[in-house]
Amino acid sequence: MTLLEVKNLKKVYTTRFSGNHVQALTDVSFSVEEGEYVAIMGESGSGKTTLLNILAALDKPTSGEVLLQGKDIVAISEKEISAFRRQNLGFVFQDFNLLDTFSVQDNIFLPLVLSGKAYREMSKRLKPLAENLRISDILAKFPYEVSGGQKQRAAVARALITNPKLVLADEPTGALDSRASDDLLEIFSKINQEGQTILMVTHSTKAASHAGRVLFIKDGAVFHQLYKGSLSNEAMYQKISDTLNIIATGGGRNE
Repeated sequence: MTLLEVKNLKKVYTTRFSGNHVQALTDVSFSVEEGEYVAIMGESGSGKTTLLNILAALDKPTSGEVLLQGKDIVAISEKEISAFRRQNLGFVFQDFNLLDTFSVQDNIFLPLVLSGKAYREMSKRLKPLAENLRISDILAKFPYEVSGGQKQRAAVARALITNPKLVLADEPTGALDSRASDDLLEIFSKINQEGQTILMVTHSTKAASHAGRVLFIKDGAVFHQLYKGSLSNEAMYQKISDTLNIIATGGGRNE
């Protein structure tokens, strides 16, 4: 079943001082099925961050549609958009976005607090998440007291605790060392196997090699896509590397 459908997205920015037009997205169309794990890659300036911001309902396209279970998020009013994000989307950011004045537990609870959930319900949801993500022993600590890998696992818990339809991850391994990155990628694979749909923007070939499908953005449009199928992570890594080389050297589509 199709969860996310992106149709003919176009985004044009007008620079503040010169009034010049900058086209960030030209014509982006793709769909994501329920339970998929999709990575989006592309060179800096290719439009992938703009695309993610539109999918997260943080920005609006110049034209086009973004349908989440058939609902066009582009048409949602500013008054309703925050509640829509909390109810449908989970976010994992490169820089964790944890509040240092809140404990790890309170950071994870925050989207449920904003939704008016009772403490008993929040605790019930947190317990299995904390166990699966191996953060039960740091819940009372503050973000500045734990490692980068622990912060990111707490951020994943915060993203999942609302039972989102879609998790959007923006360079989730970007601030982590190799060991913590490997740990996070294993977690992402596990939660995807349990049915969670994930859409991840990344520069990391290694991170993308864990996804079931990789979309490559070039000049504001989908240039190519790769399906992992039965490939190993290592074989997928090589195919991704080959495609990135073609993009970097200005070659044609990698079929």
